[in-house]
Amino acid sequence: MAKYGSGSVAFFLVDGFNLAGESSSLADATEAVLEETHGLTDAFVEQTPSGLRRAELAVEGFYDDATDKTNAALAGNQTSSRVVSYGVAGNTLAQSFVGLEGAFGGTYVRQATRGELTKASATWTVTGQKDEGVILLPLAAVTATDYGGAQDNSASSASGGVAYLHVTAASGTSPTLDVKVKDSADNATYADLITFTQATGVTAERKTVSGTVDQYLKIRYTIGGTDPSFTIAVGFARG
Repeated sequence: MAKYGSGSVAFFLVDGFNLAGESSSLADATEAVLEETHGLTDAFVEQTPSGLRRAELAVEGFYDDATDKTNAALAGNQTSSRVVSYGVAGNTLAQSFVGLEGAFGGTYVRQATRGELTKASATWTVTGQKDEGVILLPLAAVTATDYGGAQDNSASSASGGVAYLHVTAASGTSPTLDVKVKDSADNATYADLITFTQATGVTAERKTVSGTVDQYLKIRYTIGGTDPSFTIAVGFARG
């Protein structure tokens, strides 16, 4: 069984901003919601799963009020839809990836203590979706059109899937980035599976697909502009 150290969380992305360097802990939880179903004649409480699940996320770290750091990302509008992703076992192809999208209601705390750096923390209950899958494109800078490596699932799947794109940095003159998730039955002939909205700056997006997803997946990214550079990560969860 694999074991992971505290440094295995390779990235923590909130709406395209990577907060891993300012975060000291990250905890996620998924709860199966129970409903009390005991009757008047029961001597003990009886609880039955309702079929619903609840996702929660808690992060602690250092306060930073730069435009793309912890304060801006964690203290944002708690009722708006947000896209959050993290790599929990390293920043390499096929490692574990978690993505969430929805309204992140909860508490944001700034804590100033004499003789210590100011801290920031957030505890969120997610009104939306939590997806667990694999990294298809590790977080890295790309400067020219290319493919990512192939991820082998060992077999096709029949229930669709969800892809997450985060762009954490963009530079150059009029840079453009087009990212596609492609699938293949034989790791030779690939077809478009998901096409993200063209990116020109920092952004994040979650997109779904239904039906069969072939055994192999890889990313195709097309870059335009003058001296362009984008830092991107892509994850995918099968249904």
